[in-house]
Amino acid sequence: MSINKKLPDWVIGLTVTLVFLFITTTGIFDFTVALELKTLDLRSRITASEERDPDIELVVVTDNDISELGPFPWPRDVLALCIDNLALAGAKVIALNILLSEPQEGPGLRAVRHLRASYELSGLAQQGAGLVFYKELSKALAGLDNDSKLYKALEKAGNVVLPISFDLQSSSHDIKAPDFVSRHAFERTEGLDKEGTGYDLKWFSKLEPLVPSFAEVVAGIGHVNFFKDQDGYVRNQDHVLGYLKDIYVPSFSLAIVKVFKNLKNEDMTVVFGEGINLRISPSSVVNVPVIDSHMRTPIKWSEGPAAGFHQTPFVKVLKNQVQTSLFRDKIVIIGATALGISNSFATPISGNLPAVEVVANSVANILNQNFISRPDWLPIIEIFILAVFGFFITLVLPRMNAELGAFTGLGLVVGYFGIGTALFLFSNTWLRVAPSILLLVIGYVLLISKRFLSAGKTKEDGVAHSSELNELTDFPSRSQGSFNLVLEEFRRLPLEEGKTKDLLYTMGLGYEQNGQFSKALATYGLIVEHGGNFKDLNERVRRLENMDASLSDGSWSGRQDDEGTPVAMETMPSFERYELMRELGRGKTGVVYEAQDTRTKQIVAVKAVNLAEFGEGIADEVADRIFREAESAGLLTHPNIVSIYDFGKENGLVYISMEYVEGQDLGHYTRPGHLLPLRETLDIVAGVADTLEYAHSKGVVHGDIKPANIIRIKKTSDVKLTDFGIARVMPSSKHKRGMEPGFPYYMSPEQLSGKKTDGRSDVFSVGVLLFEMLTGQKPFKGDDISDLMLSIARDRHPSAKALNPTVPRIVERIIDRSLEKDIESRYQRAGLMAEQLRKVVAKIDEVVAQKRAGF
Repeated sequence: MSINKKLPDWVIGLTVTLVFLFITTTGIFDFTVALELKTLDLRSRITASEERDPDIELVVVTDNDISELGPFPWPRDVLALCIDNLALAGAKVIALNILLSEPQEGPGLRAVRHLRASYELSGLAQQGAGLVFYKELSKALAGLDNDSKLYKALEKAGNVVLPISFDLQSSSHDIKAPDFVSRHAFERTEGLDKEGTGYDLKWFSKLEPLVPSFAEVVAGIGHVNFFKDQDGYVRNQDHVLGYLKDIYVPSFSLAIVKVFKNLKNEDMTVVFGEGINLRISPSSVVNVPVIDSHMRTPIKWSEGPAAGFHQTPFVKVLKNQVQTSLFRDKIVIIGATALGISNSFATPISGNLPAVEVVANSVANILNQNFISRPDWLPIIEIFILAVFGFFITLVLPRMNAELGAFTGLGLVVGYFGIGTALFLFSNTWLRVAPSILLLVIGYVLLISKRFLSAGKTKEDGVAHSSELNELTDFPSRSQGSFNLVLEEFRRLPLEEGKTKDLLYTMGLGYEQNGQFSKALATYGLIVEHGGNFKDLNERVRRLENMDASLSDGSWSGRQDDEGTPVAMETMPSFERYELMRELGRGKTGVVYEAQDTRTKQIVAVKAVNLAEFGEGIADEVADRIFREAESAGLLTHPNIVSIYDFGKENGLVYISMEYVEGQDLGHYTRPGHLLPLRETLDIVAGVADTLEYAHSKGVVHGDIKPANIIRIKKTSDVKLTDFGIARVMPSSKHKRGMEPGFPYYMSPEQLSGKKTDGRSDVFSVGVLLFEMLTGQKPFKGDDISDLMLSIARDRHPSAKALNPTVPRIVERIIDRSLEKDIESRYQRAGLMAEQLRKVVAKIDEVVAQKRAGF
């Protein structure tokens, strides 16, 4: 970070304070959220209750249960027997946290049912031996019908609550809500907005099915959807979700409490923006608070896993091996904890907490009225503390030495975090501490850094002049400006000085080693203009002029494009195992051939990288890095990833054998006149993002997403990704002989700056791809590579809708988020971007279907 040493300390402090006040009050570019969530997690762990809730018992399906009863899911008569036993034991509520989406019909049941129907039609079942046989047949049918047994158990118990789940992936939608959903939905709502909806409430249109007969006899139904924060953690419970147009579905936890407290629909009121009111008695109302307009309620956690609630193995309940008093008048939640079948979440108290325990925590919060809250007055206090800390760094810290400032600042940080923890411990109040703490830390670092920089400054003009020159020569190496601007800055300096010529000479050597001969010539020419020969300058200029002339005459083979100079491979190489048939294409990382595997006779694609293109001492390192990356990419098994079969080194070439795909890369569809329809483009890019989500989950980052590395299959129009990680491991162009560096149109800002990248860098590249496929233009441009890199790092991309008016606003917002410079503001996972794109595709399909139907 560059700090103007003449800038007053109070200006720096005030500026930082105003920035933090802006992001805190508006939420725009709020980079403090991630740290705040981690401090909330720490406070949750510190204050987690060690006492087990006396009203809640968990019956859990463990690995031992599966070993004894067989693979899960079990026949439903097993669940029926468990429910019967719990009902007999006096359980007040039985919550079955297992989705019952479809009827459970085996081939035997279907055969007997068909046989009985045929026998009835034959007329033999009316009398005599035929009637006896018919009764035996009906008895056999009843013995096989496990759903009927479960239905009877649910009806007999009369206190069972079942879960439902909204389908978050399907592009289809329900036309009409099932009756059981309407019957168990909220009837009373208050505080709707002008459009008659619940503010920013989450809305869904597709519900996973529930066996209708079960739904008719249960006491309660609620959704079991939990939504993760940006870091993948579950911290909140959405106690109400919107369904279709005007149906408000309660959470599974709330449905359990409703049955436990004998509440009716009219006893539950949704107050949008405030919470949910439960009228426990005519004089007692419990409010389930929310913290925002999305109607989210933070969960107050107990110790876990397997610590906050008493757990009984499923088999013991099935065999009546427990005392009935254990369940009497209690809420019993049945769910899985066994590996492989349990739905688990990362939470503040555990990185792998079973869903049944998440539900239990949420239920306990309501029963005990133990909620994390953010009162209306709290944001005012937070702004006040932020202003106090801002006053400290603006007017107080500048008057302190570094040591005293550090101790005072540390005291403020510890004290404020202590207050936040105390409020959380004693009143469950969530005080946001991260913004004020970060303000203090950043303000301290900036002011103290400026102080030390100023202390090292000398008033001598010569030293100042030297500093300016060093800054200029470092300018192009960091790619923070254009070449012409740098030369203009040098022209203003006294070139008669030897130091100036030394710096220009060094800069010219850098361009020459990087293969940018024309820029090297221009740099050397500036020295020649002011004083004749310098070192071996005349010889270098003569050699470069000859080289430049030979390049202009066309003696350099290969096609030049945006990706840089292709590798030179004049003749088709040969490999022992592969018979090369024809060249498919070439780029900066190698040449790709169609080939036949002489052992399997399979047609494959072979990419060859000529190690001679690299300088001595680096070729072996390049080969090893390519092998490591190819080995990692070879572990990826996905229908949309080109499979890697083999790799090796032969005759000075590194080769990679991979799946041969007939098709055309997406580069063809980024040119005006060749753009694909909107829906097809969104579907393709969503598929690319989904594929990257899979690769990232395996720890593999692509690092070179661009149209040329995505092939649209000719027959199916599906896409396949290739070159996983290969470009990322290749050394920079300065290590390759005669190479002009490629234009990094698709690189993320952090990738350009040399920082360690993760999947979010690929998300940025996908955003560039989507922009280009919709508009036919690249979002970032520059006259040379320096300008382009500066544009990617600093400039706002143009509006996609302005370039192509048919682009919907929602798609433009998806592009905008994927192209955020701040990596934390970007989609945190490629899968999230894919999910948003598929929702748009689903909406397009819905509109098209309505038009075809005549609506």
